[in-house]
Amino acid sequence: MSPHHFAQSLTKYWPGARIAGPLVLTMCLLTLLNTVLPLGLAGLATLLCWLYIAIEIPRLKPKQRKQILILFGIGIAAAALAWSQGSDMSLQTLLGEHLKLAMLLTSISFIGMAGRVGCNASKRGIRSFITTLLGMHFFSSVANFSSVIIVGDQIKQKQGIDQLSQWVLSRGFGMAVLWSPFLSLLPLVLEQVPGVDLTQVYPFSITLAVIGLSLSIIEARVRAATALQRFSGYPLKTETLALPVVLITLILLFSWQMPQLPMVFLVSLLSIIVPIALMAVMSNVRSASRKISLHVSEKLSESRAEISLFMSAGVLAAGVKACISVGLISLPFTQTDAGVASLVLVMIVGLAYLGIHQLALVAIFAGLLADITVTPNLMAIAYVLGTSLAMSGSTFSGLNFIMKSRFNASDGEIIRNQLPYNLTMLVVGCGIIHLMAAMGIH
Repeated sequence: MSPHHFAQSLTKYWPGARIAGPLVLTMCLLTLLNTVLPLGLAGLATLLCWLYIAIEIPRLKPKQRKQILILFGIGIAAAALAWSQGSDMSLQTLLGEHLKLAMLLTSISFIGMAGRVGCNASKRGIRSFITTLLGMHFFSSVANFSSVIIVGDQIKQKQGIDQLSQWVLSRGFGMAVLWSPFLSLLPLVLEQVPGVDLTQVYPFSITLAVIGLSLSIIEARVRAATALQRFSGYPLKTETLALPVVLITLILLFSWQMPQLPMVFLVSLLSIIVPIALMAVMSNVRSASRKISLHVSEKLSESRAEISLFMSAGVLAAGVKACISVGLISLPFTQTDAGVASLVLVMIVGLAYLGIHQLALVAIFAGLLADITVTPNLMAIAYVLGTSLAMSGSTFSGLNFIMKSRFNASDGEIIRNQLPYNLTMLVVGCGIIHLMAAMGIH
């Protein structure tokens, strides 16, 4: 029996979502509590998280399972090598490196409970393209990958998805990674790169998002002018975008008033509280309770791929750090600067095109450069922009797996549509990084 058929058979007897959901929710709540009140709960929360992964891993797709096991295996091997050379890294540090990010992924899944999607009537043409692109951008800032499916199902055609619609989905979503704290990458960078000052990073990451969206509009007029004239999109209603606006406003307000609280804690807490409160107000407590119960018992298990990937990438990152700490890995640089940040940006995108997952790449580079990072804000831009471009351009990214499996896009089509844009944004990104350095931002 092949591993794939064995995994399919195993899912019939495995505990499944009814146990996995409560397990991962308990992990999330324990980690939230332990973040503000260090009660020694990290070990228990880590154990619960890995139990969740063990329960759900047979239900992962074969490619996902293979990638996750490779990351985990390399991380364990690196840790074993470091331990053999005298590393004092604990098992909890190794297995719980990305525990807070697993908490974040669990929390933001609650946002979907309160989301209501609708569209406005719009004439065909450039205006429909722009409003659909911008609506997709803001909606995906909190709705994550579900936004790609929801909006994509509305704008796809019988034969699949056309060039303009690909740009709407991939770039609307990809550019939101640059600034949204609800898309995991920004909290990952804040956790992995100490010293990042968001007040210095945000003006440039938001500028990059504006440039990326503007280039998409210009490219649509140049490369697809005829298709643009008859483009009929899905301009989202204002009320659909109300939840993203409320959540992001609250995040900024609390971060300003209580800067001592970690971003990942605030995002996780508000991602649970705000949707539940909105549901209770818009319907009633009984209806909200039923929705929450259904979410915990069925929907939380659907985060299996993202949580497994983050935790496995965390094992890899911890193993790499341990190897560096005992001198097993040496670097060609003594400290980071604009040149190193630009190189890392290009390498993340290039290696992602070759098939390495962008989140694993961020974990690897952040681990490798942890002790020599003297320019955390420049590295933050490199990590978030690199991940954004890898998501939209790499045929191996989760975003483009959706494009291929649900909307019949081909690898060649994705590369032709995205490569010129990605190359342009790489040049722009390197320019922004060097501009930041020239302005004294490190």
